[in-house]
Amino acid sequence: MKKIVSILTAAALGAAILAGCTSIQSTPAAGSAQPAAAQETKEEAAEEAAEVSAAQSEEAAETAETEAKGPEAEGSEAEGPLFTITDIQDREISFDKEPETFVVANYIFNFLLVGGKDSLGQVVGMTQDGWEDTRYGEYHALLDAYPEIADIPSIGGYHDNVLDRERILELEPDVLLINRSQYTDNETSIPVWEAAGIRVVVLDYHKMLMANDILSTTILGRLLHKEDIAAELCKACENGYETVAERIAGIPEEEKNKKVYVELGNLGAGTIGNSYDGMLWGAIVDNIGAFNMAKDKLAEGYGPLDMEYILETNPDIVIIGGSIWADDTENDQMRMGLMVSEDEAQERLKNFVDRDWWQGLDAIKNGRIYAVDHGSLRNALDYTFTEYFAKIVYPEYFEDLDPQAEYDALLRKYLPEMTADGTFMMEYKP
Repeated sequence: MKKIVSILTAAALGAAILAGCTSIQSTPAAGSAQPAAAQETKEEAAEEAAEVSAAQSEEAAETAETEAKGPEAEGSEAEGPLFTITDIQDREISFDKEPETFVVANYIFNFLLVGGKDSLGQVVGMTQDGWEDTRYGEYHALLDAYPEIADIPSIGGYHDNVLDRERILELEPDVLLINRSQYTDNETSIPVWEAAGIRVVVLDYHKMLMANDILSTTILGRLLHKEDIAAELCKACENGYETVAERIAGIPEEEKNKKVYVELGNLGAGTIGNSYDGMLWGAIVDNIGAFNMAKDKLAEGYGPLDMEYILETNPDIVIIGGSIWADDTENDQMRMGLMVSEDEAQERLKNFVDRDWWQGLDAIKNGRIYAVDHGSLRNALDYTFTEYFAKIVYPEYFEDLDPQAEYDALLRKYLPEMTADGTFMMEYKP
């Protein structure tokens, strides 16, 4: 029940953010009204000017006007920041003009979901190195839709937290967008960038928390002048999380805590891949009131579990994460996501189902094995995977939801130039 309270708390926070408490404050235009003290001083000066002799009246009036516009009046005309945001790290960042150029060190997919095709013209740098090998489907789907991506300078590796300090300084962006781990690993560079006038803004889509997703999307909407699109995405996210939370709250306790084993299939069926604790897939399992088999088992929050532990714990449900990590058709990695057909995904999932060492697991014997697209996590639409996990674990309570169709529709709506064909969520079919 503590997990459900956490979800509902996050939902309440997300609703507050969506309602306007988004930690984004606008400052009225300067000169719209003078302070009352300045007005009173002005009236008194005018009265004094009227008492001055006629010969000195013009000079006195000018002097009075000058005095009336003393420090208080001058302050009324001084411009404050145009707007202020508070990012994921609870840092207040003020802007005195609308940002025009960006370096996107993470979340380019979300940047495009909110900003659309035209926003790419504002990107002067991004993490390109290793992107194709790490997210092959995403890379080629976006490159085919937006060829100009190939011409954007790289400022580091797609999965390397440490960014190229000097290259970013050379590009002179108005804003540098980073994630939480990049904020930590670039702690010596951030003051240098900020001293150069670059606004460093931290976003987070890794923790699978509705509040973080909504705040990050709202910030992108303000920075890109796409508040309406951001609000739509935030509302969809909020509705998805709240639907799951409300229904799970009504499920009897004895039906919860099913044992769920999630493994990343990038190494193929012959090697045990990473599981996750407190992040990514692990966070989703926590959020739906199930038992994540990686809970408190991984010192860094991710890594492979021991075969003996997997066998001993005997999961009720097995979920394999797939993607295309490199354009290599010779290995048997689990493939899911953009550019992957369901036939190919089913064929590759069978390799995992057929592992000799786990044929005695309840999940395998009962056919409770599934696949999800690892590359689709960390974007503004990934709440649909929380819906899918809930549907897997509690099928009778979520029969009416079709998260795959919802995800497909959202991709086509917000990235219409991109071919969104692919397989993102799938049950194994013998």
